[in-house]
Amino acid sequence: MREEHLTRLSFRDPLKVLMVKESRTCKGCVHEHRERAFGQDVVVCTRMDADGRQRKHGRRCKDYKEN
Repeated sequence: MREEHLTRLSFRDPLKVLMVKESRTCKGCVHEHRERAFGQDVVVCTRMDADGRQRKHGRRCKDYKEN
């Protein structure tokens, strides 16, 4: 079913396709932090979970806020 969804999605307006893909990511969040380490860009989330561990970057969470 996932492949069917992607196929149907790919025949839409390219802007709508991009908006749907980015609506699931952390891109543009105020908690996103980018550094350069060992010659590569590293992106992390600066928010902490309830147990004090740093959140994983990549999926949009409930604390997402735009810049």
